[in-house]
Amino acid sequence: MPRQWFQNHPYNLNAGLSCTALVLMIGVSVPLAGFAASMGMVSDNGSGVVHIFNADLDVVTAKLEAHPGKAVGDCVLASDEQLGFTSSNSGVITFVDLATRNLQSVPRSKLVAISNVGVDLALSPDDAFLVMAGGGALQQPLSVVDTALQEEIATAGPFADHSSVEFCDNGTILVTTTHGKHYGSGPDNALYDATIDGEGMISLQGHRLSSGAQPNNVTCAPGSMSGVLLDREGGLSSFTLPGLEMADYVSLDSSIAVAAVFSPNGKQLFVRTRDSVKAFHFNPVTGTMRPDWKQPLAATSTFYGVDQIAIHPNGNKLYVDGGAPMLILDPRTGSQTGAINFGDTTGICFASSRGPQVGAQLASGQP
Repeated sequence: MPRQWFQNHPYNLNAGLSCTALVLMIGVSVPLAGFAASMGMVSDNGSGVVHIFNADLDVVTAKLEAHPGKAVGDCVLASDEQLGFTSSNSGVITFVDLATRNLQSVPRSKLVAISNVGVDLALSPDDAFLVMAGGGALQQPLSVVDTALQEEIATAGPFADHSSVEFCDNGTILVTTTHGKHYGSGPDNALYDATIDGEGMISLQGHRLSSGAQPNNVTCAPGSMSGVLLDREGGLSSFTLPGLEMADYVSLDSSIAVAAVFSPNGKQLFVRTRDSVKAFHFNPVTGTMRPDWKQPLAATSTFYGVDQIAIHPNGNKLYVDGGAPMLILDPRTGSQTGAINFGDTTGICFASSRGPQVGAQLASGQP
């Protein structure tokens, strides 16, 4: 992951720069070198910090004061775990340099101004582009940031609002909207597919999918052959790609379908509703769903597009916004195996190492 800006602009904690968003507060003495492929980040809206944790030990190793905004929301990690990104619903996103594997060293950071408030974050599979959606705010375009230049290089406004955004492994972009192209002409409540070119320009592909209800989030399955659309009336719609063809539908018996995550092989789907987690057996080629288990949980706040559920890179632990704490569940049964206490867990993220090759494996029937 490019870090030219950090090399040319070393962070000085004593300089008191107002543009600096994060300050390290030492937690337990667990070396960052131990993270390997299991570094996690979580946004804590209750205490206004972003936590870094070792997901093998389930221990917080550092907590970082977040840029003040209306909410500390989403986060994403680069595939090499060298950079992290956070949103705060305040018109900026924060780049966090995680390359230093020494707790005594303060992570260097930079605020990048964007053209929407910044709620939902999506990182391209090659880590080149960060795309932000404004969480349904009207007349705010999608923002595209070049992660090497660390600046906004393009915007795209195909709709009056953009409530969530997601990258598939093959680079396809999925965008949800409530109002569609024109505010005041009636709700559109739909999901669209798009592409991004080498200059960061986003173009719609021309396919549309709607459950009939207001969309809240969208998640693409490993292999980019299917995905799920989550709506604010408790609907879960699966679809196939390319083309956004409806595949299956499940009513979750909840007011809002908040966020979803797939197992690394795409054959399990976990959905955080407002008051539970529901698991499904999922076919990542056809998009068919079959219910597995349900775990009731404390009610949580809901945000457009924010990933309020995540899975360990090896698939053996599920991390869930538990209202205040971050809960750790067994993905096989839904039983709680642990928790990390925070003020108000929101976005949870791990680095992704998935690639387009997953789709070929799935299509051929390989495990």
